[in-house]
Amino acid sequence: MIETFVFSSESIFLREEDQMKVHQLLDYLKSRKQQIGIVFYDQAMMNQILLEHHLADYLDFSINGEKTGTVPRGLVDFLQVELAHKKVNFISNSLEQLREAKELGFKPIYLAEDCDKEEAPCQSFRDFNQLHLGVIESRFEKLM
Repeated sequence: MIETFVFSSESIFLREEDQMKVHQLLDYLKSRKQQIGIVFYDQAMMNQILLEHHLADYLDFSINGEKTGTVPRGLVDFLQVELAHKKVNFISNSLEQLREAKELGFKPIYLAEDCDKEEAPCQSFRDFNQLHLGVIESRFEKLM
């Protein structure tokens, strides 16, 4: 079954220095036929992300979030089959949001520069490069 990667908000993609690594990760996920989605909370920022950073081509879906920092009910409804199979990764820079995502059946992944300074209840990565390597490592482990 296809795995799904949901990015928790548009703010994850804002750092200019991350753009090359973002595209490398998304290229990798797409080449492996993985489903990619994002939760948007700010319409103007969404447009900036999609147009300026050329991310629209990578996304299989986007969900408008109701309240910043929460997991939208529409996302849970949309991915109910994938969630039942434990195939949905939820990537966020908010530990509170990751706790909620875990309770809803998502596999939480913490993406934050200072991830090593906080007690994360899940996998954590400092940047998109580390996340990309972590995804590759996970695929390799599943093959073994």
